[in-house]
Amino acid sequence: MKYDKVTIIGVTACVLAFFLMAYFLPRPTRPAPQPDAGEQQVGTTTPAPETTTPAAPAPTPAAPVAPAPLSLREPWPAPSQPPVALVRPDEAVAMVAPDGGGIAEVVLDHYVQDKPQRGKTPPEKVVLGHYDYPFLALVQDPAGLNLDSGATVTSQTETELTITRQSTDKRLQVTETWATFPEGTYEWRYTVTVSNLGDSSQLLPGLRLEAGALPPSVSPNRKASRGEAAGGAAIGLFNESKTHSFDLKSLSKLSLEKQSELAMLPTQWTAVHSKYFLFALWSFDQPLVGVDASAVPSIHQEGVPTHEYGRCRLRAILSGPVTLPPGESKTWTVGAYAGPKNYHRLHGMKNGLDTIMDMNRFFFWRPAWMGFLSRVLLDGMVWISGLFPASIGWGMGIICLTLLVKLLFWPLSHKSTVSMRRMQALQPQLKELREKYKDDPTKMYRKQQELFKEHKVSQFGGCLPMLFQIPVFFALFNTFRNAVELRHAGFLWAFDLSMPDTLAFSPSFLPIRPLALLMGATMYWQQKITPSPDPQQAKMMNMMTVFFMVLFYGMPSALTLYMTVNYVLGILQTIITRKLEARKQPA
Repeated sequence: MKYDKVTIIGVTACVLAFFLMAYFLPRPTRPAPQPDAGEQQVGTTTPAPETTTPAAPAPTPAAPVAPAPLSLREPWPAPSQPPVALVRPDEAVAMVAPDGGGIAEVVLDHYVQDKPQRGKTPPEKVVLGHYDYPFLALVQDPAGLNLDSGATVTSQTETELTITRQSTDKRLQVTETWATFPEGTYEWRYTVTVSNLGDSSQLLPGLRLEAGALPPSVSPNRKASRGEAAGGAAIGLFNESKTHSFDLKSLSKLSLEKQSELAMLPTQWTAVHSKYFLFALWSFDQPLVGVDASAVPSIHQEGVPTHEYGRCRLRAILSGPVTLPPGESKTWTVGAYAGPKNYHRLHGMKNGLDTIMDMNRFFFWRPAWMGFLSRVLLDGMVWISGLFPASIGWGMGIICLTLLVKLLFWPLSHKSTVSMRRMQALQPQLKELREKYKDDPTKMYRKQQELFKEHKVSQFGGCLPMLFQIPVFFALFNTFRNAVELRHAGFLWAFDLSMPDTLAFSPSFLPIRPLALLMGATMYWQQKITPSPDPQQAKMMNMMTVFFMVLFYGMPSALTLYMTVNYVLGILQTIITRKLEARKQPA
């Protein structure tokens, strides 16, 4: 087989393209058909009280927890009392249901649903969650609590709420506290204490806590639709670097065996997330026993008739069976995060929560150095973007970063271009060798290598720049796909750099995206002026141009901007190299 430059480039490009298509472009798949749960952020639900008779397994901390009887798909009833606001100044407001319904929603101060536009009504702030699938709400079933519907507020401030409830037989008392966590950002703390008020031991089969349910980030604006970004869920295992990740489709099809396995996995943290936001919780005292996981009913989005979405839902299992002697209490405390998927904030927690952003993805692996490279490039773009006006900051940051990367690889790219031109000049001699030694491939190969060595030509020189830039490309891809900093950051005609630069639809179903078209045009131009060993290889490269333009047509405009600028700089580099080589030629 002939392992020439184009073969290697083609194989590398195809592997890269396969990964990108498999990971970035798939359409969201509907969960198993369920009753409609209303619109995202706003909806009505049917009350579904969660009370059952407590079971009586042996009080062993590691006892298996059977997820089968759980009603994970059933929504919570509407709060019976007005919610209480807990404020994190200049960050977020959590609306807590004082009847024990947990955090119904979290309003983020610095994030809006859609990009603000001049002359139009200011968009609403981002609201995470809804009372029908709350966050940090204690699940009575199957804990055997059987609590009264009423709750007493024992303490209330702007940053903390404490309520007390009792069981219907007055033998158990539950005290819950929701509070801001001052040491963190977008962080909260939840504490639950169960006290035995009776004169005999009480058995709690196990405590579960709602870990939230988030739909994908969807905008009614067709040009700004985030419909391709499905929601997901993840759990971090205790004392392991491995993270279990799920999308809506996989959660909706979880087998009973898999559910049982997840319910018994010692867990460090749980997370449910959309493209840019997440709910996460972790235990302060000891590992979580496991999680219950499911996909909950589809959400029909008003104004987005062509898409249908579900939500990933998790419940954290705080404990296995617990026996409370008379007069004694047991307390559990968890930390929580409700806010943007900011890589630096999540990475700074040092608990592996940042892995949900996949900033360390490299083909099918997740090496630590890729996460570091992605973080460095993100920091660079944030710093550069701050040097320009906000309206063009991120676009200029991408352009400047592309220029820096191109300058970094200039020596290697220059040598590659020179080598390719020399290879092109050797084509007549190579053709003679093929004709002369066509019956002796071994000798033909040896003679070719001698010819390359004599004229200082590297057969693989043209591939090296591309191979060395692949990690940089992946780091940029990871950054542009995940960075919440890019959300609503526009540039020129690009409405939002985190999405394709759709200007219009013509016809009604075909989006017009100039950056992708410009990328294809500049890539074709560069191929035309780049030395090619033979017409067959040039034809293959032209086909790759069309393939890449189609591939990038649905990707974030930040990535197509980077590729377009990269090809423009490549064209300038080729022209400069030609002039430098021409000066070296004898007059």
